[in-house]
Amino acid sequence: MELLIKDPHNDAELRLSVEPEDYNGEQGVRIVYPNKDSFVMVQKDGDWEVVDEDFVNPELIEVIGKALQPRARYNSLS
Repeated sequence: MELLIKDPHNDAELRLSVEPEDYNGEQGVRIVYPNKDSFVMVQKDGDWEVVDEDFVNPELIEVIGKALQPRARYNSLS
């Protein structure tokens, strides 16, 4: 699936790929940037958290989490 979000730093449109990912037995999603860099997020207690990188901008995670919420209800990403 793809997400089209606004970058919280400059409001530019950012197209991300989202792929289901098993992370140590937890259902998560791999977020892939256009340049192919990526990170994994899992939902814990209703909040999305990055689990495989040291630092990802928290504002970006919030924007991605909000974009994932409606989709998660319909395709078992939650």
